[in-house]
Amino acid sequence: KNEMNKIKAEIDKSEYGYDDFLNYRIDGIWLDEKLDILYPNNWYGGTIPTLSFGMEIKKEEEIVWERILPKENSKSNCPILMCPDDCDFSCTLIIAEVEDCENTVKWHRLGIDKTIEYNAEKVGSEVEWFDKVNSFEFKKSDYEVMITQFQNQLKIDKEKWERRNRNYLKEN
Repeated sequence: KNEMNKIKAEIDKSEYGYDDFLNYRIDGIWLDEKLDILYPNNWYGGTIPTLSFGMEIKKEEEIVWERILPKENSKSNCPILMCPDDCDFSCTLIIAEVEDCENTVKWHRLGIDKTIEYNAEKVGSEVEWFDKVNSFEFKKSDYEVMITQFQNQLKIDKEKWERRNRNYLKEN
């Protein structure tokens, strides 16, 4: 198939009482919802992008940003969706095998992280790959736009959070 997949970062309304957040939309469908349809009762619906603000552990956040777009002609196993409760690698963590192929970016496969050793660097070394999810191929330009949108949203959310904290400290 030479039909490219379309990836976008779009604002999603949380069904679980969290703030609205930026989410992956692939070919017009939220990624977490697509996984939920393919694998019901696994709590994949409602997972949120690891590129979101609020990752608890700095090192984990760095790994996500390093791996979301690997060096050209190389692959990485990047954590892309996580549990909104913990915002770290400890809970449900969905991995994409990402390859940068010059003009396109491929997600060869998706799966659930099964890494036992707790070490941010090791994340994605043990993955149970999904058998019902096909690979995706995105135009690199679209993919880079998606990443930039997450970066911009991160700045906005950080500023909001810092403002809230400053106001809180002033009042108390």
